[in-house]
Amino acid sequence: MKNNVKRLFSILSLLILIVITTVKCKKDAEVVVPMVDEPKPTAGFSFVRPDTVKFLEYQFTGSSTNYKTLLWQFGDDSTSVEVNPKHTYRFPGKYKVTLTTRNGQGYSAAKEVLLSVVDPTINYSICGENYMKTIGGIFSVNLEAGAGADSGEGSKKLVDQDINTKFLQAGFDGTQRCTFELKTPQVVGAYTLTSGNDAPDRDPRFWILQGSLDGIQYTDLHTVTVCPWENNDSSRKQTKLFHFDNYVAYKFYRLYIKSNRGSRVFQLAEWTINKKQP
Repeated sequence: MKNNVKRLFSILSLLILIVITTVKCKKDAEVVVPMVDEPKPTAGFSFVRPDTVKFLEYQFTGSSTNYKTLLWQFGDDSTSVEVNPKHTYRFPGKYKVTLTTRNGQGYSAAKEVLLSVVDPTINYSICGENYMKTIGGIFSVNLEAGAGADSGEGSKKLVDQDINTKFLQAGFDGTQRCTFELKTPQVVGAYTLTSGNDAPDRDPRFWILQGSLDGIQYTDLHTVTVCPWENNDSSRKQTKLFHFDNYVAYKFYRLYIKSNRGSRVFQLAEWTINKKQP
C-alpha cells in the first residue's frame, strides 16, 4: 500500500514538473512585436472651373497620400468625403476650402486655399463694391427703428454708404419693406446688401427686389431664398453683389424682406442699387 502511494506521488510530481516546464517554455517563447508607425498622411489638391459659363461650379482633384479618411470643407457650410468632389457655390465670394486627411493611427494633415469665386461676365473694375452708388431719390421704410429714421440705428443708416453703421428694426414680422423713389425712372440691374455688425440670426434670409412704375403695382425682379452670409462673426459687415436681368426703367425699387435667420430683430448695414452695367 505504501509503495502504491509513493508511486502515485511520484507520478503527480512528474506531471506537475512537466506542466511548469511547458508553461515556462511558452512564456520564454513569447516574442513582443513592436508597433510599426504608419506613414504620415499628406493633404494636397488642385481645382479647376470646368465650364466658364458655370462660374459657380468647381472640380477639386485630390493628391493626398497615406490616409485612411478625408474631409472636404468648402467654406459655405458644405462638406464632402469624396476623393475628387465637384462643388457648386450659390453666390460669388471668397471661400476658404480645407482638405483634412487622417491615417489609421490618428495622425492628420490639412491644406487650405482661399478661393475667389467671381462672375467672369462682370467687369468688377467698373461695377464693383466701390462703384456701387445708390441712385438719388427718396428713401423710406414701412417699419422704422424705435428711435426714428435719424437715430443711431435708424433707417437712414441703410443708405448712408457706410458699412460701419446699420439699420435695426425690433419686432420683425416678415413684412419689412425698404423703398427708393427715384427722381427719374432708371433701368437698375444690380444691387448690394451688407450684413450688420453683430448677431447673424438678424441677417435677411429671404427677400425679393421689386420694381414699380407708380409705387402701387410691383413686379418681382430678383428673389433670394438662402442667406448668402455665413452664420458666424467673420461674415459681419460683408457686402454681397447681386445682378439680375431687367430692361424696364422703374421709378420705384423696393426691397421686401420676408424672413431672417429667426430673430425677432432685423438688421442690415447697407443697401445700394445701380444702373445696369454698361
